[in-house]
Amino acid sequence: DRSRFEPMLYLAIKQGVLLSDVPSDVPVFAFWDGSPETWFGRILRRLKLTQLLRHVHLAKVLHDRRIDLIYDRTYLATLDAAGGCWLRPTPRISCCVADPGPELEMHSRWSIWFSRWYARRAYRKASIVLANSQGLRARVIDYFRLSPDHVQVFYNLLTSPRKTEPKFEGRQNASSISSTNVQGISFVTPSFDDSVNISDPQPEVQHGISDRSVVPSATADEPFLIVTAGRLHFQKGHRFLLEAIDDLVLQRGRTLKLMIFGEGEGEEELREYVQSHQLDKYVTLMGFVPDPRRWYGKANLFVLSSLNEGMPNALIEAVASGVPVLSTDCQSGPSEILDGGRCGLLVPTGDAKALADGIADAMDHQTEWRARAAVAKRHVEQIFDPTIGIHRLEDLLEQLASR
Repeated sequence: DRSRFEPMLYLAIKQGVLLSDVPSDVPVFAFWDGSPETWFGRILRRLKLTQLLRHVHLAKVLHDRRIDLIYDRTYLATLDAAGGCWLRPTPRISCCVADPGPELEMHSRWSIWFSRWYARRAYRKASIVLANSQGLRARVIDYFRLSPDHVQVFYNLLTSPRKTEPKFEGRQNASSISSTNVQGISFVTPSFDDSVNISDPQPEVQHGISDRSVVPSATADEPFLIVTAGRLHFQKGHRFLLEAIDDLVLQRGRTLKLMIFGEGEGEEELREYVQSHQLDKYVTLMGFVPDPRRWYGKANLFVLSSLNEGMPNALIEAVASGVPVLSTDCQSGPSEILDGGRCGLLVPTGDAKALADGIADAMDHQTEWRARAAVAKRHVEQIFDPTIGIHRLEDLLEQLASR
């Protein structure tokens, strides 16, 4: 609501294919965007202390723009926001959206002990911490030894599928933007037309495959289509999913097709596995697609194979698209989305055979899985309703900014 909030966006680097999603009336500040080189900066970079420069830069933006509140969304953003607010005190909402243990180990530049101490301090100094699932809330409280009163659950917000690939330059109509910001720094979620059909009028073609060439019921002519989406990283468990596909097609003689949407540092390893196990005919790495939901409605099954999650958006969007889902039962996230297994099958993490058995069951009982998918869709639409969530967040933003 632009009559109540003036949103701004702060980034480390001003780049990315989704940058065009940012509405034209939202100023974007970035540390690496024309940052002047100084002798002090060169010394800090040589000592690998660039983070201190980012803190100084953020603090200057907070001061110059007279920011009232910060909303930091990810682990690295939380560390930067905490440093900037130490130099220029500002109320702050910190979000935890992934298991903090793997995040800390992945990004730690010093000892794990020091990184954990620093991260704990960053979350403790926030006005409030928001976790995107009940399981993650419990994990954050335990891992960082936070007071339970300091951590609340705020689910990710569900948006409608895009009409086209992202292009929002020039959009200034406030009613067309779902803003979750205060006069400060935060993220913006574009609002999409609820009537949009997942199938774009112009069919998308990826790797020679058209989204109109696949149908939601497998036939002798069309293989059973499985989709998954996520960053290509060990945490997402794609290797176990490929092992399951290997078992199904080469050992059990199943006819299927797996499409993996996403990119990341694990892509080369996955490609090597596909080639070495002669799965090219059955597995396609689709690369990054801004909104793969148009494919979900064409699929027979969506699979989430992650080893750990906070609250996986890909699974939420798949369920909302009406596709049957199979997911690993991570410590947090999937069980809440699937209501403990009532709305989709949950299998143990890191278990390729369990994934293969689940996929085989979905292939053999497609009518039952489709019926369960309809129940799941209604369940997810109630829990992740964006209108209710945005109003709740707006009230929280004003409450904290007024202190």
